[in-house]
Amino acid sequence: MRAGLGRHTRSAVLSSALAVWIGVVAGLGPADAADVAGARAPDGAMTIGAAAADGAGDAADQAMARAAWDGMVELGRVATTVPLPESKQSPAAALDRPRWSWDGWASGVADTAAETDAFGTWRGSPVRAVAVWSDTDADAQTALSAVTAYAGYTGDLDVAVGALVRGETWEQAASGQFVQRWTTAMRTLRGMRAGKGITYVRIAHECNGDWMAWGVNAANLAAYQAGYRLYASIVRKEFPEARLTWSPNGGNHTDVSIDQLYPGDDVVDVVGPDIYDGYPEVTSAGVWKESSSAWSTPHSPKGLAAWRVWAARRGKPIALPEWGLPYGDHPDFIKGVHDLMAAHPGQKGAVSNAGRFVYDVYFNAERKFKIYNGPNGASGALYRSLTWGS
Repeated sequence: MRAGLGRHTRSAVLSSALAVWIGVVAGLGPADAADVAGARAPDGAMTIGAAAADGAGDAADQAMARAAWDGMVELGRVATTVPLPESKQSPAAALDRPRWSWDGWASGVADTAAETDAFGTWRGSPVRAVAVWSDTDADAQTALSAVTAYAGYTGDLDVAVGALVRGETWEQAASGQFVQRWTTAMRTLRGMRAGKGITYVRIAHECNGDWMAWGVNAANLAAYQAGYRLYASIVRKEFPEARLTWSPNGGNHTDVSIDQLYPGDDVVDVVGPDIYDGYPEVTSAGVWKESSSAWSTPHSPKGLAAWRVWAARRGKPIALPEWGLPYGDHPDFIKGVHDLMAAHPGQKGAVSNAGRFVYDVYFNAERKFKIYNGPNGASGALYRSLTWGS
């Protein structure tokens, strides 16, 4: 059996316990005298004192254990009656403080038809968001030539800028080897987009997939986060009007969780997973309901509804920079995506928009995905019957 605490040890524990209890109560805020005066030490603390004074060993130990519980209950009671200082703010409140003014839910398309707004004419509402990719080689990442096709476009633009090219590493990025390239890219992009709509910058999109030059796993996770944060700091400096969309693949394909992958609230303005139909294919409303709420693990959302919850927990708006039908004509997928966004549309103004959709871009850029001028006729007809954006 464990021997009882020594007399001097018990006295020290008793003194420390009472000091902590009093300190916590006193530190709860500017309580008035009545609040503090009415909070006496729990009976358990008195029991400890009596037992210690009697020189008891196990009796004092057991009394201390009981007092720990009693003390926590008493602290909870007192905490509910004592006002917090007005000058202090909870982490959740800090997240709710808006950094940006928003313009509702902007809906659009990735397709050459967007250059002439043919897609908007077809669906019956203007294209308010477009996505482009300048992420292949170093020249593309620097010159951002994909943006030049939209020189006359004044709406919102999502730009996937990549980060690395084949043969480069996140360790090199974290050490600053690509600072000049990234700086040139942001200066170029700002020049192209000055005076136009919102520009969203996607650094290393789908980094949780093994098909990208900038893929992330446990071995390079720390270097990725340092490299991402470095690029983000360049965006903040060179193109401060731009907003950072953090854009993993909807399904996680790496050995670290989405929670672990996340680079930080200060370098993410929008959570924007790429969501495509499949795994499973949404062939009914029931499949959509189940798959959209799915999580790969408790730390990694998978379906769109799960991602919305995850973004809301972070205090961030959500977006769909890429979404579409790669595996067939499945109108239930279109309906499910629409209804979720319509139920949680972005609000206008300087509001947090946590868990609300601020933009979406349907990927109509390759034939198998097309709902406009493509093979997915039933999905296209349903899409046209719905209202997109707010």
